Amino acid sequence: MGYNIEVSFNILKNSSVTELQDIVKEKAEECGCDYYYEDYEYETNVQFKRNHCIMTIVFSQDNLFYLLNFIKFIRSKKCLYLELIYDEDSRSILYASQYYITQKMNKFNYKNYKKDKIYSFDENLILNIVKKNT
Repeated sequence: MGYNIEVSFNILKNSSVTELQDIVKEKAEECGCDYYYEDYEYETNVQFKRNHCIMTIVFSQDNLFYLLNFIKFIRSKKCLYLELIYDEDSRSILYASQYYITQKMNKFNYKNYKKDKIYSFDENLILNIVKKNT
């Protein structure tokens, strides 16, 4: 088990969707991800129009150093958005973007996400990297 990371980018604002997907895939493979897949999200809600490609990248816990490098890379790119970091072992959300919290998360998950938690050393490293670049 390990961590799932969801990364998204706006399809309409980027001229080459395939090129951006390849950049994320290459970096994920370079960082030793277990696997990745992509999906597309189209929201026509008047308040939140969204045409995004969402890429889910899965890392094992053994690759923590590479996972941290991958998160730093994603946060350094202005066109890429870090949406979610999910810990498969504890079955909990470590990080969620504001969009994910307000539009995708149900009330039960939100309460669990906001609850005071004691994080492991690895989880604290991940959260510190995310917060540094915020």
